[in-house]
Amino acid sequence: MKTASKELQKLRSMAETSLNKTAELQQVLAQIEATLSRAECQKVIEKKNNN
Repeated sequence: MKTASKELQKLRSMAETSLNKTAELQQVLAQIEATLSRAECQKVIEKKNNN
């Protein structure tokens, strides 16, 4: 029974780590998307100012 409890604890820890990594990945992707969006907006503003 102790082994099953330890195994469950280990699996829970792995699941929590996986969720954290997923959240971190989503955050990094959102930051990349925001950076690209800002760069695209800047290009549009520059083109507008040149006309």
